[in-house]
Amino acid sequence: MKKNVNNKHDEENSKSFDPSKFAEQKELTNSAIQSFLVEKLKEKVNRKKDLDALVHTIQEFLNCFIVLGYNFEGELVNFISAHNQQEADSLATLVNKLFINNNLNNRDNS
Repeated sequence: MKKNVNNKHDEENSKSFDPSKFAEQKELTNSAIQSFLVEKLKEKVNRKKDLDALVHTIQEFLNCFIVLGYNFEGELVNFISAHNQQEADSLATLVNKLFINNNLNNRDNS
């Protein structure tokens, strides 16, 4: 019969493992993760505030509108402001017209 040498080695390692040795590393890791999450939350809150400020500024000049684009980090930014179904339908029609006209113009230039 073959003896399993790995089992003996595994038993020795499990006996010598002391979790208290890693308490400082665990604390540092948890602290780093917490700091990262707090920063991400602050960034998200700031982006929301910035978008709200943009929307309020646009609302001073337009009744209904769509904002589409990307921020400097490459993240999608989109917002639709329509107060009723008629405004939402009008915006959808406008977007369709823009895409159709853009496609027709691209075909004519080819």
